[in-house]
Amino acid sequence: MIANQIAGITSVPTAPAFIATGGNDVRTVGSYKYHIFTSNGTFSVSSGSANVSVACIGGGGGGGTSNGGGGGGGEVDTYTTVSTGVGSYSITVGALGAGSTSDGSKGSNGGTTSFASSVISLGGGGGGAVTAGLRDGATGGSGGGASARGSGGTGGSASGSNTFAGGTTDGVDGAGGGGGATAVGQPGGALGNSNGGAGMALTTIDSQLTAANFSAVFTGMTIIASGGGGGSSANGNQGTGGTGAGNGSYGNATGGAATSFGSGGGGGGGNTFGAGGNGYAGLVIVRYAV
Repeated sequence: MIANQIAGITSVPTAPAFIATGGNDVRTVGSYKYHIFTSNGTFSVSSGSANVSVACIGGGGGGGTSNGGGGGGGEVDTYTTVSTGVGSYSITVGALGAGSTSDGSKGSNGGTTSFASSVISLGGGGGGAVTAGLRDGATGGSGGGASARGSGGTGGSASGSNTFAGGTTDGVDGAGGGGGATAVGQPGGALGNSNGGAGMALTTIDSQLTAANFSAVFTGMTIIASGGGGGSSANGNQGTGGTGAGNGSYGNATGGAATSFGSGGGGGGGNTFGAGGNGYAGLVIVRYAV
């Protein structure tokens, strides 16, 4: 490092301050600045360099139709250290997985969330649907639950960090629940129990991620990436979604829509026809010391 000698006093040049922009909610809490992205965007650094912490959550999967499986929760990648300097870093927030609206399709997988190419989180698997060949839950971050119609199906497998498989079914009545960030989806059957897998508390990622600190994005939300409940043909046997995920339905009712980031939609009812519920989109959190 070059030192300048002025009037007998040695001075050392200081590094430029780290200045970054981007995000849907940007604020300083305690000793950290946070950039929270709930939609696609760019994390732009105009000055300096820093190691930032990045958390990504994939989009939640959609529920299946007619005794449909619950949608799986998105993959949760807790803080990863990423070195950044002057430049632009593309943010992709995984879209919600749409619930199936026809017997000819499963619920859609949630979209993949990413911070440039440094952190990539898969979306949750869609729930299985009534038609033969479509009864298995889809593989995703966490797997989608299986449909109970016909011979039933197999829950989708998990592929990612903090992800679990979707529930299977014996083909009697209740469809399988979608997998969540901390637990598998429950299996379906005549007695129900087709609940979605539990998600992850926001404060497990970071103790500061509360509605009190981030009212614009987290009001009413404490748990993310939960699995959706499985649908049923009988009142009382449909599954309950994990906290923030959609509940399964019965009869010809539509499965419940998810209400927290990365959570899956509920499976549709199966007496006649019930559409699957929508999952919820993903999330990116960027944090650095100030």
